[in-house]
Amino acid sequence: MRSSIYSGLLFLLVFICSCGGSSDEDAAGLADENALHIAQLQKKVQLNPDSLGTRYQLMNALTQGGKYQEALLQNDTLMAEDTANAALWYRRGDILLQTGDSVNGIHALERAVDVTPAFAEPQLQLAAIYAGRSQSAAIQLADRIIATSQETRTTSQAYFIKGLYYSNINETDKALAQFDECLKSDYTFLDAYIEKGLLLYDRQRFSEALAVFERAIQVSNTFAEACFQAGRCEEALGNKDEAKLYYQKALGLDKDFAAAGEALERLK
Repeated sequence: MRSSIYSGLLFLLVFICSCGGSSDEDAAGLADENALHIAQLQKKVQLNPDSLGTRYQLMNALTQGGKYQEALLQNDTLMAEDTANAALWYRRGDILLQTGDSVNGIHALERAVDVTPAFAEPQLQLAAIYAGRSQSAAIQLADRIIATSQETRTTSQAYFIKGLYYSNINETDKALAQFDECLKSDYTFLDAYIEKGLLLYDRQRFSEALAVFERAIQVSNTFAEACFQAGRCEEALGNKDEAKLYYQKALGLDKDFAAAGEALERLK
């Protein structure tokens, strides 16, 4: 079983940041706060419809609130004033992808790159999509980013995407090499440890995989996923007591980690 937080199409995915889970009460509170923020911004836009900054903020708030069609309408209004604005094309692509319109979403991201070739974010998002689809264009984009970016995090994300691409086409050695480059660039890139470890686990290289997950735990001792995966490695190696300890730690860090609870039940 390949248990990965990047199963299927990753989205920044990637890159952009990982978000922890929240309770229903927290989610409701955030939704209420966002609704109030949207209402305030709508009033500001009504009072000053020519304020592009306020309209851009409203578009972002609507997107965050899941009001994608309304957000796209704001994007249309902004783009009517500036059709060559790469940031607007990028936001349009991001919103369209969230609605499930991958064709037009990808087209918008490609337009953002055409308008401003040095704009890294849409390139990263496109590369991630291509990698998820096992399209070699992922490598071309990632290599362009690596060659031009001066940001460590951006470079590490590009290496990570290359690793995902090679993993998806079953070129294990190349994938491992790219994950290593990612971690060389940024040793705190936790998802790279997970993908590298899972790749080794799938090849039944359990001791090597365990070492990778243990390194991830050293980097972040609250990383429940790494603890769970380390438990799977110990279990595969026949070390049931050690596996239980890791599963217990994963469950202690994340009480909703169902797979860890199931593993503990299995080892009783």
